[in-house]
Amino acid sequence: MRLDIIATARLSAEEAGALRALTAAVYPPTPCADTANTGREWAPTQWSIMIRDADQQLVSHVGVLTRLCLCDDKEILIGGIGGVKTHPSQRGKGYAGAGLGRAIEFLQGEMEVDISLLFCGPRMRSYYRRFGFGAFAGDTFVRQDGAKILIPRDEVMVMPTMKPLSQCAALDLCGLPW
Repeated sequence: MRLDIIATARLSAEEAGALRALTAAVYPPTPCADTANTGREWAPTQWSIMIRDADQQLVSHVGVLTRLCLCDDKEILIGGIGGVKTHPSQRGKGYAGAGLGRAIEFLQGEMEVDISLLFCGPRMRSYYRRFGFGAFAGDTFVRQDGAKILIPRDEVMVMPTMKPLSQCAALDLCGLPW
Protein backbone atom coordinates (compact mmCIF):
# COMPACT_ATOMS: atom_id res chain seq x y z
CA MET A 1 0.00 0.00 0.00
CA ARG A 2 1.25 3.47 -0.88
CA LEU A 3 -0.16 6.71 0.56
CA ASP A 4 0.62 10.07 -1.01
CA ILE A 5 -0.57 13.48 0.16
CA ILE A 6 -0.92 15.75 -2.84
CA ALA A 7 -2.28 19.28 -3.03
CA THR A 8 -5.56 18.66 -4.88
CA ALA A 9 -4.93 21.59 -7.22
CA ARG A 10 -1.65 19.92 -8.25
CA LEU A 11 -3.00 16.48 -9.12
CA SER A 12 -1.67 15.37 -12.48
CA ALA A 13 -4.15 14.68 -15.28
CA GLU A 14 -3.64 10.95 -14.65
CA GLU A 15 -4.24 11.30 -10.89
CA ALA A 16 -7.33 13.48 -11.43
CA GLY A 17 -8.70 10.95 -13.91
CA ALA A 18 -8.09 8.06 -11.52
CA LEU A 19 -9.87 10.00 -8.77
CA ARG A 20 -12.86 10.71 -11.03
CA ALA A 21 -13.04 7.01 -11.93
CA LEU A 22 -12.87 6.03 -8.25
CA THR A 23 -15.62 8.52 -7.40
CA ALA A 24 -17.84 7.13 -10.17
CA ALA A 25 -17.31 3.58 -8.89
CA VAL A 26 -18.08 4.51 -5.27
CA TYR A 27 -20.97 6.97 -5.41
CA PRO A 28 -24.25 6.28 -7.16
CA PRO A 29 -25.51 8.93 -9.56
CA THR A 30 -28.17 10.04 -7.06
CA PRO A 31 -27.69 10.48 -3.31
CA CYS A 32 -28.75 7.65 -1.02
CA ALA A 33 -31.11 8.32 1.86
CA ASP A 34 -28.52 7.24 4.46
CA THR A 35 -25.74 9.58 3.37
CA ALA A 36 -25.06 13.04 4.71
CA ASN A 37 -24.70 14.61 1.27
CA THR A 38 -28.28 14.80 0.07
CA GLY A 39 -28.65 17.90 -2.07
CA ARG A 40 -25.76 19.87 -0.56
CA GLU A 41 -22.99 21.80 -2.19
CA TRP A 42 -19.61 20.69 -0.82
CA ALA A 43 -16.32 22.53 -0.44
CA PRO A 44 -13.43 21.22 -2.52
CA THR A 45 -10.60 19.59 -0.61
CA GLN A 46 -7.17 21.19 -0.44
CA TRP A 47 -5.21 17.95 -0.15
CA SER A 48 -5.87 14.47 -1.45
CA ILE A 49 -4.55 11.40 0.29
CA MET A 50 -4.27 8.94 -2.55
CA ILE A 51 -4.09 5.30 -1.44
CA ARG A 52 -2.75 2.82 -3.97
CA ASP A 53 -2.58 -0.96 -3.81
CA ALA A 54 0.48 -3.11 -4.52
CA ASP A 55 -0.21 -2.73 -8.27
CA GLN A 56 -0.19 1.08 -7.88
CA GLN A 57 -3.91 1.30 -8.66
CA LEU A 58 -5.85 4.04 -6.86
CA VAL A 59 -8.16 2.13 -4.52
CA SER A 60 -9.03 4.73 -1.88
CA HIS A 61 -9.01 8.47 -1.23
CA VAL A 62 -9.33 10.80 1.76
CA GLY A 63 -9.82 14.51 1.18
CA VAL A 64 -8.46 17.06 3.66
CA LEU A 65 -8.86 20.80 4.14
CA THR A 66 -8.32 23.42 6.81
CA ARG A 67 -10.36 26.51 7.51
CA LEU A 68 -10.60 29.23 10.10
CA CYS A 69 -14.03 28.83 11.69
CA LEU A 70 -15.87 30.23 14.69
CA CYS A 71 -16.41 28.40 17.97
CA ASP A 72 -18.86 30.57 19.92
CA ASP A 73 -17.56 33.56 17.91
CA LYS A 74 -13.89 32.77 18.69
CA GLU A 75 -11.69 31.88 15.74
CA ILE A 76 -10.28 28.34 15.63
CA LEU A 77 -8.58 26.28 12.94
CA ILE A 78 -10.63 23.27 11.92
CA GLY A 79 -9.31 20.36 9.91
CA GLY A 80 -11.92 18.86 7.65
CA ILE A 81 -12.03 15.31 6.38
CA GLY A 82 -14.27 14.55 3.42
CA GLY A 83 -14.44 12.63 0.21
CA VAL A 84 -13.51 9.36 1.91
CA LYS A 85 -14.01 6.62 -0.62
CA THR A 86 -12.75 3.12 -1.34
CA HIS A 87 -13.46 1.15 -4.48
CA PRO A 88 -16.26 -1.34 -3.69
CA SER A 89 -14.07 -4.30 -4.70
CA GLN A 90 -11.34 -3.20 -2.27
CA ARG A 91 -13.35 -2.51 0.89
CA GLY A 92 -12.45 -4.23 4.13
CA LYS A 93 -8.72 -4.25 3.41
CA GLY A 94 -7.79 -1.25 5.57
CA TYR A 95 -7.19 1.26 2.80
CA ALA A 96 -9.56 3.97 4.04
CA GLY A 97 -8.44 3.39 7.62
CA ALA A 98 -4.81 3.93 6.63
CA GLY A 99 -5.81 7.09 4.77
CA LEU A 100 -7.82 8.38 7.72
CA GLY A 101 -4.93 7.70 10.07
CA ARG A 102 -2.60 9.66 7.80
CA ALA A 103 -5.15 12.49 7.50
CA ILE A 104 -5.43 12.75 11.28
CA GLU A 105 -1.62 12.79 11.66
CA PHE A 106 -1.35 15.46 8.95
CA LEU A 107 -4.05 17.67 10.47
CA GLN A 108 -2.84 17.38 14.05
CA GLY A 109 0.90 17.36 13.44
CA GLU A 110 1.65 19.39 10.35
CA MET A 111 -1.39 21.66 10.21
CA GLU A 112 -1.83 21.99 14.02
CA VAL A 113 -5.63 22.22 13.84
CA ASP A 114 -7.70 22.85 16.93
CA ILE A 115 -10.25 20.17 16.02
CA SER A 116 -10.96 17.80 13.14
CA LEU A 117 -14.50 17.55 11.79
CA LEU A 118 -16.33 15.39 9.30
CA PHE A 119 -19.88 14.84 8.13
CA CYS A 120 -21.35 11.37 7.75
CA GLY A 121 -24.57 9.45 7.51
CA PRO A 122 -25.87 7.06 10.16
CA ARG A 123 -24.33 3.86 8.81
CA MET A 124 -20.77 5.28 8.99
CA ARG A 125 -20.82 6.71 12.53
CA SER A 126 -19.50 3.57 14.22
CA TYR A 127 -16.67 3.38 11.68
CA TYR A 128 -15.45 6.90 12.44
CA ARG A 129 -15.79 6.35 16.20
CA ARG A 130 -13.01 3.76 15.90
CA PHE A 131 -10.66 6.58 14.88
CA GLY A 132 -11.57 8.83 17.81
CA PHE A 133 -14.37 10.87 16.29
CA GLY A 134 -17.46 11.54 18.38
CA ALA A 135 -20.73 13.37 18.02
CA PHE A 136 -20.63 17.13 18.47
CA ALA A 137 -23.24 18.19 21.03
CA GLY A 138 -23.49 21.78 19.84
CA ASP A 139 -24.94 23.41 16.76
CA THR A 140 -23.02 23.43 13.46
CA PHE A 141 -23.68 26.06 10.82
CA VAL A 142 -22.56 26.06 7.19
CA ARG A 143 -23.33 28.12 4.11
CA GLN A 144 -25.59 26.90 1.34
CA ASP A 145 -26.77 29.12 -1.50
CA GLY A 146 -25.38 32.12 0.39
CA ALA A 147 -27.46 31.43 3.50
CA LYS A 148 -26.30 30.24 6.91
CA ILE A 149 -28.00 26.93 7.73
CA LEU A 150 -28.00 24.55 10.68
CA ILE A 151 -26.74 21.00 10.02
CA PRO A 152 -28.51 18.16 11.87
CA ARG A 153 -26.43 17.18 14.91
CA ASP A 154 -26.37 13.51 14.02
CA GLU A 155 -24.37 14.28 10.84
CA VAL A 156 -21.44 16.04 12.54
CA MET A 157 -18.51 14.21 14.13
CA VAL A 158 -15.49 15.87 15.73
CA MET A 159 -12.12 14.95 17.16
CA PRO A 160 -10.66 17.52 19.58
CA THR A 161 -6.95 17.99 19.13
CA MET A 162 -5.51 21.22 20.53
CA LYS A 163 -8.60 22.70 22.20
CA PRO A 164 -11.41 20.98 24.11
CA LEU A 165 -14.90 21.38 22.68
CA SER A 166 -16.78 21.13 25.95
CA GLN A 167 -17.22 24.91 26.08
CA CYS A 168 -18.25 25.26 22.44
CA ALA A 169 -22.00 25.50 21.95
CA ALA A 170 -21.92 26.48 18.29
CA LEU A 171 -19.52 26.01 15.38
CA ASP A 172 -19.81 28.22 12.34
CA LEU A 173 -17.79 26.71 9.53
CA CYS A 174 -17.90 30.04 7.67
CA GLY A 175 -18.44 28.37 4.34
CA LEU A 176 -19.53 25.22 2.58
CA PRO A 177 -19.45 21.87 4.39
CA TRP A 178 -16.90 19.28 3.34
